[in-house]
Amino acid sequence: MSVGLGFSKLESSPPKHGGDLAYWQRKVGNEALNWLDLSSACNREPWSIPEIAPELWMDLPDQADLLEEAERYFGRRPNAIGAGSQHIIESLPPMLLASQPSALLTATKTVFVPRIGYQEHAFTWKKWGFDIAYYDALDELLEQNWVVAVVIQPNNPTGEIAPHHVLSQLITYAEQQGANIVVDEAFVDACPELSLLNSQQGEALSDSLFVLRSVGKFFGLAGARVGFVFCATKWQAAIKNLLGPWPVATPSLHLVRLAFADKAWQSQAIKALSVRQAAFVERVIPKFNTIFDSQDYVLSPLFVTWFLESEEYAKQVFDMLHQVGVHTRLGEGWIRVALPALNEMDALNSALIRLLKTAGGRELA
Repeated sequence: MSVGLGFSKLESSPPKHGGDLAYWQRKVGNEALNWLDLSSACNREPWSIPEIAPELWMDLPDQADLLEEAERYFGRRPNAIGAGSQHIIESLPPMLLASQPSALLTATKTVFVPRIGYQEHAFTWKKWGFDIAYYDALDELLEQNWVVAVVIQPNNPTGEIAPHHVLSQLITYAEQQGANIVVDEAFVDACPELSLLNSQQGEALSDSLFVLRSVGKFFGLAGARVGFVFCATKWQAAIKNLLGPWPVATPSLHLVRLAFADKAWQSQAIKALSVRQAAFVERVIPKFNTIFDSQDYVLSPLFVTWFLESEEYAKQVFDMLHQVGVHTRLGEGWIRVALPALNEMDALNSALIRLLKTAGGRELA
C-alpha cells in the first residue's frame, strides 16, 4: 500500500484536548460557568496583553519584526512561523512525503510517537497514510526502522525529559537511515536549558531535524496561534509555501514580538512558577493523592500528571472533580492538572477539601 492521503482518514475522529471548558459549559449548562479550568497546561499567570492599536487589524501580516525578535529570544532565527506549532505539525507530513523517494516510503513508512503524548502527532501522520508505532523509551528508537520519529521535550503529559546525549544519538541515527526526527518543544520555555536550540547554538541544524516551538504554554498565549519551526535551510522554502503567505494575523505577530522582548516578565515568570509549584506541592498534592488514591505523579513546571489504576477510575474521579467545580484533563488512565495561579490556590484547596468530605468524611488539616 502506498503512503498518501485518503478521504476515509480525513473522516477519522480527532483527538480530544484540554482547554475545552466552553464545550462543557454547553454540555452541562450554568453549573459549569464558574468551574476552575485546570484542563489546559498553559500558564495560568500569562503574559499581560497591552492595548492593541486599531490599525493592526487592518494591515496584512509582515513577519519581519517578529523574526528579528524571535532570533534574539531563541538564539537562532526561525525558518518559518505558523499558526501555532499545530499548523507546522500539519505541514510536515505532506512536505516530507513529497521529498522522499517512493521506494523508501514503500519500504519504510513507520512513524514512531510516544505511547503517551500529544496525540495530534500520531493523528496527523496517520491522516497522510503513514503507519503509527509507539515507543515507551527513547532507546527503543535506536533499534527500529522508521521514516519519522517524534520526541516531545518535555513530554506532555508524562513530563519525561529526553537527555541531550540520547537526542544526539537519535539525530545521528536518523541521518544514517535517511529519516527525520521531530522534536516538539512546546513546553520547553519554562525550562529552557532542555532545548536543543541551546545545545546547538552556532551549529547548522541537521537535515534530519525539525524543532518546534510555541508561545501557547509558557507565555499563556494559546489564542494568538503562533508557532515556529527550526530546520535545515533546505526545507525552508517548502515549509513556507505549505504554511501559506499570511498564516498568522498581524495583531498576533505584534503581541508575540512584545512578549519575546519582555525579558523582565520572562525572568519573573520563571521565579513565579517555582513559587507556585512549591505551594502546590505543600498544600494541594496531598489532597489529590488521597482523591486519586495514587502517589504516582510527575511534576512539570506548568502541570502535574497523576497515573491512576484504570481508565474507569480516572473517569470516575474526573467526574467527581466536576461536582466541586474543578475541570482537569482526562486521559487514558491519567489526569493532568495545570499548575494554578497563586490566587487560585485557595479556591482549589477548598474545593478538594469539600470533595474529600463528600467522598468519605476524610478531612486533611
